Parts: sequence; C-alpha cells; structure tokens
Amino acid sequence: MNTNAMNTEAHGDVRPTLLIADDDGVVRSMLPAQLGGDFNVVAVAENATEAIELADEHQPDAALIDVEMPGGGAQHAVPQIATRSPETCIVVLSADESSEVVLELLNAGAIAYVRKGVTGAQIGKTLADAIKAKGNHPQA
Repeated sequence: MNTNAMNTEAHGDVRPTLLIADDDGVVRSMLPAQLGGDFNVVAVAENATEAIELADEHQPDAALIDVEMPGGGAQHAVPQIATRSPETCIVVLSADESSEVVLELLNAGAIAYVRKGVTGAQIGKTLADAIKAKGNHPQA
C-alpha cells in the first residue's frame, strides 16, 4: 500500500486514491463526480506533464489516463508514472481502439484499458478490478 493511501486511511477515508488525467474539461468535471463515491480523487490533470507531476506528488492507488492529450498523451505519461509511482495502478481511457496503442501502453505499465463512452460504473469497476489485480489496496 502506498504512503498516500495510508495517510488517507489514517484520516478515516479507506477509498482507494485516484488521479484522473484528461484534456477534455467536461470529462475532468464528470469523472470525479461519477467516481467520487468509490474513490478518493486526489488530483485531476489536463495534460501528460501535469499527470506525471501529480502522480509523483500524490502516489495514488490508481491513475485513469487519457490516451490523447497534450504533453505526449498516455504514451509519455504511462511509463513515467509507472517509474515515479510504481505502486500506482494505471488504467488507460480512450476512444482509440488501435491494438498497437493498447499493447504499447500495456507494455509501458498500464494494467487495463477502458473505452470512452462507457458508464462511470463500468470505469469504476475496471479501476477496482485493476487495483485488486495489482494487490495494492485492501478496500478496492
């Protein structure tokens, strides 16, 4: 379990911590509202560079990273987050279903991939399943 999760639990919040990164302002406002019941959204980024910095700072249990965003997108953010915050479970979010991109991101450190347009509940389940698979948070 990462230190941010332990600090959060010490204050009574046992939800897994989550970083959301997407360049679409609507998505950045909708996802925390949809996922906030099951996850403690500790940071929201609008580009890959900010996502990397916030993952490094917060060490979240999970990160939901958009494939296409400024700063190099998930192709830049995923390997950096995997290196700087190795306990973070990375789930990639995109409308792009290119198998090459998916395989590249999975090889770079992402645990799962979810399509834009699915429900918040489906995204939440994918995040929770990925956290369980990685074994980092007992409450996921």
